[in-house]
Amino acid sequence: MREHDKTRLAIDVIIYLAINGLAWIMQSTLVRGLAGVGQEVVLRLRRDLFDHLTTLSLRYFSQQKAGWIIARLTSDVDALSDVLSQGLSTLVVNTLTLCAAIVGLFVLDWRLGLVALVILPPTLVLTRWFQVRSHAAFLRVRETISSMTAQIAESVSGMAVIQAFNRERAFLDEFDKANDANKLTNTHAQYLNSLFFPGIEFLGVVAMAALLWAGGRMIGSGSLTIGTLVAGVFLLNLVFQPLQELSDLYGQVQSAGAAMEKITTVLDTEAEIHDEPGARRAPRIEGDLRLDNVTFSYGRDPVLHSIDITVPAGGCLALVGESGGGKSTTAKLVGRFYDPDEGTIRVDGQDLRSLELRSYRRQLGVVLQDPFLFSGTLADNVRFARPEATDAEVEDVARAVGVDRVARRFEEGLQHEVREGGAGLSAGERQLISIARALLADPRILILDEATSNIDRPTEILIEKALDRLLRGRTSIIIAHRLATVRRADEILVMEHGRITQRGKFDELLAVEGPFRRLASQLKGSDQTLQDSVTPGSNLPFGSRESSSASVASSPSE
Repeated sequence: MREHDKTRLAIDVIIYLAINGLAWIMQSTLVRGLAGVGQEVVLRLRRDLFDHLTTLSLRYFSQQKAGWIIARLTSDVDALSDVLSQGLSTLVVNTLTLCAAIVGLFVLDWRLGLVALVILPPTLVLTRWFQVRSHAAFLRVRETISSMTAQIAESVSGMAVIQAFNRERAFLDEFDKANDANKLTNTHAQYLNSLFFPGIEFLGVVAMAALLWAGGRMIGSGSLTIGTLVAGVFLLNLVFQPLQELSDLYGQVQSAGAAMEKITTVLDTEAEIHDEPGARRAPRIEGDLRLDNVTFSYGRDPVLHSIDITVPAGGCLALVGESGGGKSTTAKLVGRFYDPDEGTIRVDGQDLRSLELRSYRRQLGVVLQDPFLFSGTLADNVRFARPEATDAEVEDVARAVGVDRVARRFEEGLQHEVREGGAGLSAGERQLISIARALLADPRILILDEATSNIDRPTEILIEKALDRLLRGRTSIIIAHRLATVRRADEILVMEHGRITQRGKFDELLAVEGPFRRLASQLKGSDQTLQDSVTPGSNLPFGSRESSSASVASSPSE
């Protein structure tokens, strides 16, 4: 400038513009690249989290609220996504800028560099204070978000009951409490931010004042030029601009850390039901089923006491009794949704724990009292257990069990879109679809858990015919409260308080005074069925099966 060298000035300006243009290209590439890496991490984390959830036992889901689990997969992962997709670029760019500015300040004048570092100790103290307080605060934020999500999920699922009993206002009050708690925890977290971020800015002002004061004294003594001081002020700005952005990022990192801690609680939960070391792939199952001295408890008190059951391949066993007797628990043990505390469950002579879980469950069919239908077409729901099934196979099964009658109600037939949970379909229609689903899967062992409960008589007749087709040639366990369903069993067990108190065939049990006869008078459809049963020479109703001589060894009656 003193020599008025315009050529040099032009070159410097061109170099300056070129460097900034290159910086723009590099930063744009960096942001895109890091955003891609961050989203890939989030994608895999969410997938691993969901995959891990599918391996956890039913006990975990019975103990944990659905909304709490949903919050882990949504809001917590989103908190991580914000940091990884946006924060990574901020971290890299500002860290490099900060380091370069500090080095440049010391190269320019080491004395100015030392003066600028006067704010380092209070900065470290403030950062440590914020780390401790904000981590606890953001953990409470994640907890209140989980509680609010759980309350919303429960309210949406039970909206029909809420409206039927005029409880809208009460549930709104509960939601307000959860919402207010979330507001308070977020407000407290922002209060901590309001102390930390302005504190960092104030320390930057202190550093600038110290630099100007020290630089002014050095200029007065002739040991520093004014141009060097101006350059020092410029470099100090380059120190505190990225420092402020990094402090903002630090708050996001604390929130993401709290979210990751919650996610880790799920990932660290070990699956209770898993393949044992050396587990073998299950071959095609014949269906010989044995429960040897099985005891099981959900908590401290056993719900099953030394149960011994044998069902030959192709046999049909019925479990009856009052609620809480252990019927559904027995069925869940056969499905290996739980493992027994004592005793062994064997299929074809092999301990279930020695078989690969997936290969065993591929040969297992379950029809529940309240079948769940997924969003998709009627055909998709029938095909659920066997996705590779052809349209022709789906149509054959639909005709075999009566789902084609359901499909004829809709213009699209089997391609009719089912709403979530099967809304728009009756309980009987949903049950027929679940039976068709089980039939298409062609299981070797079938569990019917009160599959005909809460069904009107005309629909029950249709379902009973479908069950005839479904049970043929399969080992089956029936839990039922309807005599028409129980009569088809080769052997009937009466379960009370986790023990087998009576066993035998239908007519044998009705002929003697005992728990089954008392229970039969209360079973749905008992009046007509009992009349048929006690009438000499009466014919068995449709659905009766030819005996497979199931053998059941009961525990001592009490």
